[in-house]
Amino acid sequence: MPLPKGIVRVYKEDKDGSLQFIGEDQIDHTPKDEKFKLKIGEAFDVIGERIQTDYRQISPNLYEVGFDVSLRNHKQENVNVIVEEPVPGDWEILSNSHPYEKLSARMIRFNVPVAKDQEVKVKYKIRYRF
Repeated sequence: MPLPKGIVRVYKEDKDGSLQFIGEDQIDHTPKDEKFKLKIGEAFDVIGERIQTDYRQISPNLYEVGFDVSLRNHKQENVNVIVEEPVPGDWEILSNSHPYEKLSARMIRFNVPVAKDQEVKVKYKIRYRF
């Protein structure tokens, strides 16, 4: 169904069956069968930190770079965290600790389950050329 431009409010049912407001965002006019994204807030109890762990220049336009993304879940429930990483130039993943999806020529996505009160590290090494 097409959606008009405006505010979208999101509610979640709690344990008692009452609806609790969890956030809102603005959308533009959206045609039927098209996707849109809502940013309805930040999770303060799920933390992500990205660290560059390696950097090597192989030749004037060829580089290898390693990253660790630490995900910590302080919630009392398991969560699924989506990590979207920008990738420059002509690239290839050399190693990865979790499966990834190529979203576009410049973006990859890791879909990472993180158990309650646990930490998961997503590690990957990428080779890119400019």
